[in-house]
Amino acid sequence: KMLQSQINPHFLYNTLNSNKWMATIQGATGISEMTTSLSRLLKSISKGTSLLIDIREELSLLENYFTIQSYRYGGTITMDMQLMAHDEGFDVEYKIEPSLLDQMVPIFILQPLVENAIFHGIEPKGCAGHIRIHVGYETSDNTEKIRIDVTDDGVGMTADKAAQVLRSNDDSSADFFREIG
Repeated sequence: KMLQSQINPHFLYNTLNSNKWMATIQGATGISEMTTSLSRLLKSISKGTSLLIDIREELSLLENYFTIQSYRYGGTITMDMQLMAHDEGFDVEYKIEPSLLDQMVPIFILQPLVENAIFHGIEPKGCAGHIRIHVGYETSDNTEKIRIDVTDDGVGMTADKAAQVLRSNDDSSADFFREIG
């Protein structure tokens, strides 16, 4: 079983790498980019020894996820990361205080939020959409906290519906997860 647990991911990464190079040779850059992004996401999931990663790495994971989704939707969705300094390795220009990039957050905390913005906000409106990620500091009660906002220009929900979802006392997790992202 130990040998299998080592062989299976190794085989998967080698296969994905072969697919990437075949796509590159055939001039299918989109398939190559999607395969590379998927491989990076799977490596992050499989090494999963830590529940916390720095914001820099979390944003990198989010970019890999978004690359896959942007191809899925034919480039009709865009994402803008508004942070505060320039760091290499991101296609999107952003601003961030350098100390914020090293702050720890739960791994994959942004991916489900962006996924919900796509599936429940942008997709239902039936046309192109935009997602904005903003990372900054928020001061309240004399303490400084990291604040991460994910917003989209999708269909949204009424204030009444949002209040209803947030105050719902229904213990049914299936119903809860059907209503809130």
